[in-house]
Amino acid sequence: MRSKLFKESTVNVKTASGRWIQIVPETTLSYQLFEPLYERELGKLLFDQEDNWIYDGQLLDIDEQEDVASVLTGCQREMDELLKSVKKG
Repeated sequence: MRSKLFKESTVNVKTASGRWIQIVPETTLSYQLFEPLYERELGKLLFDQEDNWIYDGQLLDIDEQEDVASVLTGCQREMDELLKSVKKG
C-alpha cells in the first residue's frame, strides 16, 4: 500500500544517481514525475491494484524508476532500516 503521505502531497525524492525527482499525485494509482531543477516533465509512474508499477516515459533509467517506486510503495523505509542494521553490525 502506498504511503498516506502521497494522498495529497507533493514529495521530492533524491535517486541513487543524484537526480531530484518531484512526485505529484494525480490519482491513487498515478503519479506525475518532474525534475524541479530543470522544470522538466519526466513521465508518469502508474500502479495496478497489486502495487505493480510501470513507468510511462523515456527519461528515467530503471534504477531511478525503482527508486521512485520504492518510495511510493513504502519499501524505502524497509531499505533504510536494513542499511542502518548492516552499518551497525
